[in-house]
Amino acid sequence: MKKTLAAVAVLSAFATSAFAAEVTIYGRVGTGFLLHDYESTNFDGVKTDATDFSMDSGVTTTNRLGFKGSEKISEDLEVGFVLETKLLTDSGTAFADGFDRESLIYAKTNYGNFYAGKVGAMWSDGGSTAFWAANYVAGGTGGGGYSVQGIGLMASQMARVSNRISYISPTFAGFTLYGEYSFGAGHPDPEDATETLYDAENSSREDRPAAIGLKYANGPFGAGLILTYKNEASITTSAAGVDTCTDQENEFTVNLGTNYDFGFANVKLAGQYFTGSDSIGNVTALAKVADATVTGFDDLKGYALVAGADIPAWGGSWTVSVAYTDAEDDASDRTVNTDFMGFNAGAMYTYPLSKQTLLKAGIGYLKVEADRDGKAHKAEYETVDAWVGLVQYF
Repeated sequence: MKKTLAAVAVLSAFATSAFAAEVTIYGRVGTGFLLHDYESTNFDGVKTDATDFSMDSGVTTTNRLGFKGSEKISEDLEVGFVLETKLLTDSGTAFADGFDRESLIYAKTNYGNFYAGKVGAMWSDGGSTAFWAANYVAGGTGGGGYSVQGIGLMASQMARVSNRISYISPTFAGFTLYGEYSFGAGHPDPEDATETLYDAENSSREDRPAAIGLKYANGPFGAGLILTYKNEASITTSAAGVDTCTDQENEFTVNLGTNYDFGFANVKLAGQYFTGSDSIGNVTALAKVADATVTGFDDLKGYALVAGADIPAWGGSWTVSVAYTDAEDDASDRTVNTDFMGFNAGAMYTYPLSKQTLLKAGIGYLKVEADRDGKAHKAEYETVDAWVGLVQYF
């Protein structure tokens, strides 16, 4: 009830303030059907398999509802905001985590654009500052279950974090500079049940990711480089208020991508080197599904590659991609090491029924595996996903 009243209050506030600033309500709503056929093998060689058929919210994309507004203060200054939340059409859930996708205020000036709040990462394909996955990774952040992975086999998944400041420079000779830093999310004070957050921001209690990026665009050619660094939290506090210090390996990634639009196909190639990572997208996540002992990593090191293209055809467009990841647990204090591999090949087709409504379908194959010292078998997760869905933008 409180969440419903909060949503009504937000809408009422926008309605009364529409005269002061230009406000737009936007979003997308989609639902699809997903066929998921998988086989899982643990380190003891025990296999589990199943076939699931389900109706899923946003199987083709993440459903969302957003509000954005801006006001032209002067010729050299525009100030605005973005508030965006996730929707679940299969269950009707809305505002479950507030404006969890993005919640920010920005200022656009002659010296660049400045953003503050819960801001999407430049590394992703969604959000106010995103550019890398959107332009150079075939499939972007992925879609259709596990059929098209996009960045799903890469490290550095912190697409949306709280207390982030971001900057986008003016474009000069085709080059645009990006920068971002997060102060961390803050945590409830374990010694005070009435507090929701305490002064842990920008401290060793918080993961503090940062990144710098450079984008180049010249006609049909584009390229982008991003360096990310995550200063990981090294202090945890128990419910009794006792601090524990740990020696965490900080994550560092190098992300390089390029694309060239030949007209008949927009070809994309992206690669990532990572070290000090805690997880690698769906590689470590699905390996844990195969065997629960695959957990607790802090220094994963390796690389990921994604190649593919967007191909216009039959009034719509195909997206085809192949992705591969190879990594190892590089922690020096490990007595048992684990190697990881992930492979994905998939295709999806998008057909516009109108300017706002899209029909999508796709199929893909994904395999991830973990090879651990002293184990006779590899932990494996292998799946084929096929799906179809309808999405409407507004």
